[in-house]
Amino acid sequence: MSDLEIAVRQPWVVLLWSFGLFLFIHLHQYLGGILAARRSGQTLDAIMSGRHQDHTTVLAKGLTTFVVGIPLTWIAVLLLWRRPIDWMGLRFDGGLLFAGLGLGLVLPVLVALVLKLLGKASIWKSLGMSNRRERVAMLLGIGCMALFTGFAEEVVFRGMATREFAHTWGWPLATLVGGAYFGLVHLISRIKTLTVRSALTIMVASVAVSFLFVAMYTHSGSLWLPIGFHAAWNFSLVGILGLPLNGKTTTAGLLEIRLDDSSWWTGGPAGNAGLEVSPVAIAAYLVVGLLFIAF
Repeated sequence: MSDLEIAVRQPWVVLLWSFGLFLFIHLHQYLGGILAARRSGQTLDAIMSGRHQDHTTVLAKGLTTFVVGIPLTWIAVLLLWRRPIDWMGLRFDGGLLFAGLGLGLVLPVLVALVLKLLGKASIWKSLGMSNRRERVAMLLGIGCMALFTGFAEEVVFRGMATREFAHTWGWPLATLVGGAYFGLVHLISRIKTLTVRSALTIMVASVAVSFLFVAMYTHSGSLWLPIGFHAAWNFSLVGILGLPLNGKTTTAGLLEIRLDDSSWWTGGPAGNAGLEVSPVAIAAYLVVGLLFIAF
């Protein structure tokens, strides 16, 4: 379906509606938290805040995220957002999904290696769980959460918000506004630990990575390429490198990357920023995005 056949929506309506659907999609978190609390004997607050984390709680939350969160996302798209999935780029494409997964697994590792060459990171074998069954459970839970996050966030921030903005303003301005929207939502989830510097860093990184996601989206004509990349990036960061994601630490990484938290190169203290907002990562987003645009 062409743009001429799609009615334009007011940008403020797009923002409010998509954010409401984002909250709706994440209702699964409470169910996952309740199940994890019952399995572990911990309080719901300890589970939801991340103060208690083990293979049982991560697996319970991950499976709930995958089984409940992804269907909720489809309900939001098909019944509540009500745009043609072909116009949004949501017609399934397994080839693009796997291409995105492959690139998303590799790029964080390359960023970590660059930081190591700069003397700002050290790479160790993981000092976490020695029990193989526990590690597999933890990685499965992390993988389920990564797949959900990649799918849900690309649907909301690119397939819904940025796609609608582009219909009104064109892709360049839509990418900038959509990236700022993406960053603001992530700031809300970390409001207690923010400083002015970390907030600015997160916003710059959010716009830069949104540029990459949109470049993948417009180059392929499909959301499945950025969905795969987003999911694999999150999994690689946590499950392979053992690094914080959105300020939350993990003990499940196959490796343990130690960053120089005082260095500008690593994005500052890991609790506020970390590898995903480091200048090296931002440069990677921009370079890879430009390659998609050029070719």
